[in-house]
Amino acid sequence: MTAFISRLPAREDASPPPTPLAFTTWRVNDYDLHIQHNEAVELACEHLGITRTRTDPFFDGTRGKMLAKIIPLNHPLTPLDLEALRTELKNRPEEERDLLVVSLGQEHKAREWVEHYNHNRPINKIHLIELRTDRKAGGFIKHEPMSVQASVQRTGDKLTVTIDDVVSPSIIARLDLQEGIFRAQIPDWRAVVDCILIDAAHDGSIFNVTLADVPERKQDLVAGSYELAAPPVGSVVAVKVIDMLGEERVVLLTA
Repeated sequence: MTAFISRLPAREDASPPPTPLAFTTWRVNDYDLHIQHNEAVELACEHLGITRTRTDPFFDGTRGKMLAKIIPLNHPLTPLDLEALRTELKNRPEEERDLLVVSLGQEHKAREWVEHYNHNRPINKIHLIELRTDRKAGGFIKHEPMSVQASVQRTGDKLTVTIDDVVSPSIIARLDLQEGIFRAQIPDWRAVVDCILIDAAHDGSIFNVTLADVPERKQDLVAGSYELAAPPVGSVVAVKVIDMLGEERVVLLTA
């Protein structure tokens, strides 16, 4: 295994507070749904009772008397998506059915676009379903956070931090979709981890990286066990685990 593991000197109490030159990862509306669009369409159709129309090059199916269009779930509904819908309707002058547009999130301007479009329109009205918050059809995306089991042991002036297990439900769900009827098997928890960062004396606000385990190649794995200089007794050791989908979890341990 080849990995980049850096160790930075421990902070001295007399030194001034560090400048927080760092970044964090935020999950926004779960747009990191890493599945193929066709798979997402199948799931959404099943969830909403949409009948697939595989011969239609634009619309994904029908629901009752409405044509249904499912916007790719890796971005919210935008006015650009709606303009494409209007362009398609111009190419179908005989089409009089209303339209059901399904998305994972909606831009405010998109809702305004629909309100303006539907005003005084007798046919081809647009109806929206937002898969997370719709009162009747919501709950399509249910996020279960990553879990991390870690431990710390002090031996003299050395500290050993060990990651015992990491479970990423998001990655398991993605693999289950790829495997079809078979459940995905992950024999080594390290296979789901992108990198591990450790702050050996976390102050509760700024994450100061004492050690970073970032594999150089995709096929390499993190070490999982780390030895570093022991901080003062009672210090809080913060272990940040980031999985392959960018989700992170911070575990706090007492040294």
